[in-house]
Amino acid sequence: MDLVDALEQTYGQTEKVIANISDADLTKPTPCADWNVQTLLEHLVNVTLQFPALLRGEEPDWTAKPPLADRVGEWREASAANLAAWRVPGAVETPSNMMPGMNMIDFNLCDAVVHTWDLAHAIDQDPGLDRDVAEVVLDVWVHAPMDDARKYGAFGAEVEVSDNARPLDKLVALLGRKP
Repeated sequence: MDLVDALEQTYGQTEKVIANISDADLTKPTPCADWNVQTLLEHLVNVTLQFPALLRGEEPDWTAKPPLADRVGEWREASAANLAAWRVPGAVETPSNMMPGMNMIDFNLCDAVVHTWDLAHAIDQDPGLDRDVAEVVLDVWVHAPMDDARKYGAFGAEVEVSDNARPLDKLVALLGRKP
């Protein structure tokens, strides 16, 4: 599966989840420690906005807080800019300097899939994520140097799930969430 296509599919599902977030939902807790729905949504939109800057060779501002008065509109703009940046020839092959053997799109796609699951979980909604996308992301991250990522607090300890669990459940469990 093409990774940019997988990202585009995920972003479509993310938009559906975001469209269902009410103002009352913004203070609900999420599976991400210390983040409520508002904070997680700010993170997701900001990260989506920062990958194009990174790909242009600029220093991304991972801590920026985008305006979210129009949550769906802001998401559409951020995801469109992000996808356009990944479609530039060679962008998908941009290596990660954080985890050897991985590319930056691996991080972007994982972040989008897992945080879409987090947001959906927080508002008690099915994330609607594609099984094939979850399998692609899981296949990358199951082989990633997770101990390094956990050492820096990027992910929690792996949660045990059955061997026949859905790929999305296996992925979120790998990253420290209880499906």
